[in-house]
Amino acid sequence: MDAILKALEKDTTGIMQEIDTQESNADIDTEATADLDALSQRDQATDIYNLLRQSKETAENTVAIVKKYQNISRNDIGPGALIETTEHFFLVGVVLPPLDINDKKVIGIPLDAPAYANLEGKKKGDEIHLGEADYLILSVQ
Repeated sequence: MDAILKALEKDTTGIMQEIDTQESNADIDTEATADLDALSQRDQATDIYNLLRQSKETAENTVAIVKKYQNISRNDIGPGALIETTEHFFLVGVVLPPLDINDKKVIGIPLDAPAYANLEGKKKGDEIHLGEADYLILSVQ
């Protein structure tokens, strides 16, 4: 869970840095320039800045949810459970960006996802079916 949080916080920092860059690019004096190219670049930077702000909010919300789950310990699959299989980690209750931790893909499974119904209540040693694959649960935390 700590590694997931660290990766998410790194992504959030990257988004913040890009926001700062785009904010600087968008901050030109429109009255002092008649250069259409500069105005076009400013408008493009403003659009990118607005999109990045949405990404920042999403990333911050994801970090907050994972932090909430960090202190939860589970023996069965439910909200906040971190499931380890031979190939993946699954974190229940949150949508995650693509992450790799310890050479395994980390996948978030929101509670309203159809896949969650197949997982709820399963324990270490059980098999789960997701998509076209079956996985053996190595641990549930």
